[in-house]
Amino acid sequence: MSTAEELRAAVDILRNATFRGAMTATPAVAALIRAREPIAALLEQAAVGLELLAAQDPGLYEAHGASLMTGQLAIARALRGSQSDGSSR
Repeated sequence: MSTAEELRAAVDILRNATFRGAMTATPAVAALIRAREPIAALLEQAAVGLELLAAQDPGLYEAHGASLMTGQLAIARALRGSQSDGSSR
């Protein structure tokens, strides 16, 4: 799975998740639920940026693509339950 695909998979999780009991959630959980669309937008923008980089300079993408998105990949991998190499736990 490419870095952009990992990011998009996390976007799908955020945008398609349902949350039972959201009406009675603690303030922290409610804040996380409200933050899901901005986080999805951030990850989507990162995926688009990586795809543009790959199209314009494949060598640079291969060498540095994932390192440019360290924070975004950490978020995506936490959402997907995957490890730093993209594999599932």
